[in-house]
Amino acid sequence: MARRCIKLGPAAFGQPSQRFKGTRSMQLKFLLATAAAAMLASPAMAVTIDFSTDDGGNALTDGQSISTFARPDNVGPAVPFSSDTVLEFGNVVNVSSSIIGSDGHLGAAVFDSSIGGPNDGGIDDDLVVDQGNILILQNDASPATTLDATFGLVFDTPNDERDFNDRGAIIFDFLSPVELLSIDLVDINGGNNVVLTLTDGGGLTRTYDVDSNFTGGKAVDTLDLTTLAAQLGIGGGSATASEDGGFDPLDARQLSVAFLGGPTSGGLDNVSFNVVPVPPALLLFGSALLWMGGWRKLRGSA
Repeated sequence: MARRCIKLGPAAFGQPSQRFKGTRSMQLKFLLATAAAAMLASPAMAVTIDFSTDDGGNALTDGQSISTFARPDNVGPAVPFSSDTVLEFGNVVNVSSSIIGSDGHLGAAVFDSSIGGPNDGGIDDDLVVDQGNILILQNDASPATTLDATFGLVFDTPNDERDFNDRGAIIFDFLSPVELLSIDLVDINGGNNVVLTLTDGGGLTRTYDVDSNFTGGKAVDTLDLTTLAAQLGIGGGSATASEDGGFDPLDARQLSVAFLGGPTSGGLDNVSFNVVPVPPALLLFGSALLWMGGWRKLRGSA
């Protein structure tokens, strides 16, 4: 029987080039077995965004306006978003915000929550929970900004929203499928409720409704995003979950964190997730199957 030789390069297997001799059937079995082993060996990559840096390793600072995309200027109050020369994130996740209330906010911003830090004892002392940088929706009553050469647009007085008319959401759009694990919620109390919505690649959703006093005053608590069970916060409030039938937790593409209560104060930190691997071995599987189909076609026409 005639024998053919195919070259298996390092790009396919991460090994030195080698030659495998055998029948087409044997070669195909070898390709599929190697691909399957590669997929089983590909671990998910665990990521936690703590807002000390963005997803490109660039340091973030207190008051920094956060957006992956350029934005039009805000005219009431006047904030020169178009002058912001630094756009954050965009490597693993895009970060943006949406306005839900009738008045609005000034988008996502970094708040240094460190004890002894720049905001300790300031106008927003209830967010000083000693977690380093957290993310808030910037209050439109504090619009003054500085254009920093390193960090771009920085709010001079970082401060979260408080008015029911200023409701809004911070939105994370992931550039590849992820499994969302957990998120820290800060200062969820006194009528402030939060709704978190996970959306998968098919548009199906899982929703967490976090009621007021989940954390209690000047505190932080972690919300588990892998379970549908009710969760009791340290402040006595609870979080309940529901989801669409068929929602795929391993194919999450977006996380929306909406601050909806009155007041709408609060923040978030430590967005943790697994990046679900899409191994190069999948391409190998596809190539092998296409090759097998072409081979059968050639055999049928012989």
